[in-house]
Amino acid sequence: MRFWMMAWLAAFLLLPFVAAATDLRPSAASDDPIWTDKPVRVDRRKQTYERLAVEHVMTPLRIAISSRVTVLDSTSFREGDRLYVLTNAVAVEAKRFCRGEGGAIAVCGQKARIALRSLIANRTLFCQQDFRIGPAAFLTCTVRGKDIAETLIAAGAAWAATPEGVATQQRAMQQKAGIWIDADCRALGRCPPVKRR
Repeated sequence: MRFWMMAWLAAFLLLPFVAAATDLRPSAASDDPIWTDKPVRVDRRKQTYERLAVEHVMTPLRIAISSRVTVLDSTSFREGDRLYVLTNAVAVEAKRFCRGEGGAIAVCGQKARIALRSLIANRTLFCQQDFRIGPAAFLTCTVRGKDIAETLIAAGAAWAATPEGVATQQRAMQQKAGIWIDADCRALGRCPPVKRR
């Protein structure tokens, strides 16, 4: 019995110290509800509650691409009535021809367009819209966990539009992948515009 009395007395004497350590004073409690079940107007002059910043989480767009997708070039496509353009890559013109080492001509523009189509047709893309100009939405997209623009740059089906893709482009140029079989494209780091007749 004496042990319990001593324990109770010790707890009673230590209570103010514990409350002070956690900055909880018995008189600091308030009867104001922390959560309400109806909207309330907050008067910031009378209430000094801490304001918590709300983290804005961007949920990725899920774009289901059908087999009927219209691929315009190696970075833009139309699904239904919506036009999408990849932000981080510059397209190879669909009508571009490239000249290889021995003078052989390759239809690298069509190959680049087909490369994009093979990546996206019948797949679900996870995208972030970077900006919009008129009807075109400029996106950064992944498919099966891989960035589409970077995959195209690595295959020589596009060239880098941002500094992040430059290293991938350099490797593709060294391997003479896709458009980089053309000496003019390699010399410029991009393919010159197609000459019109």
